[in-house]
Amino acid sequence: MIKTVYENQTEILSAIQTLHCPEGFKCDATFGNGCFWKDIKAPDLKFDITPIKEGVIEADSAALPLSAGSLDNIVFDPPFLTYVKNGRGHKDGSVAMSKRFGGYYTYEDLEDHYRDSISEAYRVLKPAGKMVFKCQDIIHNHKMHCTHLNVVFWAEIEGFRLLDLFVLVAKHRMPGPQKGIQRHARIWHSYFLVLQRDKGGSK
Repeated sequence: MIKTVYENQTEILSAIQTLHCPEGFKCDATFGNGCFWKDIKAPDLKFDITPIKEGVIEADSAALPLSAGSLDNIVFDPPFLTYVKNGRGHKDGSVAMSKRFGGYYTYEDLEDHYRDSISEAYRVLKPAGKMVFKCQDIIHNHKMHCTHLNVVFWAEIEGFRLLDLFVLVAKHRMPGPQKGIQRHARIWHSYFLVLQRDKGGSK
């Protein structure tokens, strides 16, 4: 039985593939170091704004070198860290997590990238195509940002609907404030959203 909550992202990807992408995943728009695909077959199309692995094409997830309506599905695993001064290019050597994954300086920067990438996914997907979007809610500037709900809202504006949702519970501590008075519950999970493009033509 496929369930909604897992402690292993490979199990989530396998569940998504079984239910929604039976012919396999076709494209990763933010490939990074490839750990996402450690235990499951990676897509043939791999993109990253700053490629660090062989075979990955340099491209922004918001401007992919693909024809409109050319993909059955696309996977988007963007950074979620904020206060990263050097952005998404894996260039902030002072913070191990941001060097590995990149990030954003403000939540507005995160929103701009997420929304632009949702729009690009709509363009490159076939009608009824799927976007698999991994995201995490965060605390930024002492304010809770319920990113997974924001993503669903932004996606609906673009022409997607939420088809399925999975929760990944962390086995290890996720990044967060290391000192000071705790004001919010510690976020210990992330989401895999399966968004389905409408059946209309390309924009």
